[in-house]
Amino acid sequence: MAIPQSMLSVVARDEVHLQFNVKAGIDMRQLFKSLSKLWESEVTGILDPTLNRHHQLTGGTANVVLGFKPELWRATCPGGVPDNMESFAQDLVGANGKTAPATQHDFWVWITQSNAATLYDSMRTTLTLLSPFAELASEQVCFPYHNNVTFDGFADGVANPNPFRAHGVAIIPDGEAGAGGSTVLLQKWRMDVERLRALPVHAAEQVWGRTKAGSHELSPLPVDSHVGRNQFIRDGEEVDIVRRNANYANAGEAGVMFVGFCRDITVTMGMLRQMYGVGYDGVTKTDRLLDFSTPLSSAIYFVPSIDALLAVGISPADPG
Repeated sequence: MAIPQSMLSVVARDEVHLQFNVKAGIDMRQLFKSLSKLWESEVTGILDPTLNRHHQLTGGTANVVLGFKPELWRATCPGGVPDNMESFAQDLVGANGKTAPATQHDFWVWITQSNAATLYDSMRTTLTLLSPFAELASEQVCFPYHNNVTFDGFADGVANPNPFRAHGVAIIPDGEAGAGGSTVLLQKWRMDVERLRALPVHAAEQVWGRTKAGSHELSPLPVDSHVGRNQFIRDGEEVDIVRRNANYANAGEAGVMFVGFCRDITVTMGMLRQMYGVGYDGVTKTDRLLDFSTPLSSAIYFVPSIDALLAVGISPADPG
């Protein structure tokens, strides 16, 4: 049985999403050797400048997840990626003319840490390790907003499958291409926070498709609500994904990093197409949340199993 990476066990805390492009002429074996160090104590430990040496806490405070552009991993590991998986290479244009821009890169490193200081140390070490082999193309630091709520106070992530089901939803089963791995859609969304907060509660509930108090799904459910457009039906049954979203903000803007895992990328992309009114369900109404948000980036990555990483030479050393 292939062992997946630890993306499903992540709890809400400080995190960073780093996307890279491989430099021309790079020996991939050297890149993979360098990527091995992402799980060693230089990145996962605590680099406290007041101490003589950093604590050797391999895997102790940080969680690291690594994903690759599907075509890159397929070239590295033929047959190791689902056949229906490809990069987010073209903009998705909705029925209302709005666009989800394609901003695909070669690989993605997702680091979560116990606090902002240790996250900074992990991020800087990662950039130093990888700079000979890859260019940093995108960086976004994120944080949990209060008790995992949206900027306008709605519970976030309530549609996730329970922990007993999450593995079956997100992880490709044995016997299939990419077994033990997962697919992820990564998007950065800028939110119009002030306009959302200005909505009366009833109007906001119509946008989200849930009550603000108690987070109950509306009945009847508005078809153009966020919940309504994200219910993906296949063969008469609703199909889930596992979300690990996080918030970002600065003085000029605020928003969400959407991180959606699924064993089948067509489910996640099917939900996105429905949001834009170009889904296979034939409904042309777009997600009301698009009236209050703007996607700034979109990429798809394959997250290989630990077994697959080891097979190509991504093999962290134990401290000692």
